[in-house]
Amino acid sequence: MARNSLQKNNMNGYIQVLSGVLKTTEEGAETMNADFEKMRGAIDNDTVSDLSQVDLQKVADNFQRGTDRYEDNLNKLQQANVPVRVLGKHKSLVAAYRTYTKACQAMTDSIDVEHQAVDQAAFDEAEKTQENAMEKVTAATQRIMTSPM
Repeated sequence: MARNSLQKNNMNGYIQVLSGVLKTTEEGAETMNADFEKMRGAIDNDTVSDLSQVDLQKVADNFQRGTDRYEDNLNKLQQANVPVRVLGKHKSLVAAYRTYTKACQAMTDSIDVEHQAVDQAAFDEAEKTQENAMEKVTAATQRIMTSPM
């Protein structure tokens, strides 16, 4: 009986960590979305050079703050006390979240404030990688959440 109770507490603690990571990830995405849309529109309309260095720096700073939060989340996932029954699923989640975080950094790095430019190929690739990685994060999370306690 005590062992089963301990396992349930371990799973509850893990789910709290996971829920916190997902919440801050969603909040970060919302915080950066307007700047992402601004950049996407400027790239698509070939008007990046019309954005001032100040505007580009604000976007780059916002993206970097978000990416730093994702790095913190990745560390939380890596340090989480993971129940054995979901260890494999957790490893898949961490791998996908790491890929997502690296793609966010790549997008941030694609912005060249000094020259008022964006490396479009890098930006586009980062966007695609983020989308694919987030699908994997979501799938791994769903598999974890539907695992028997």
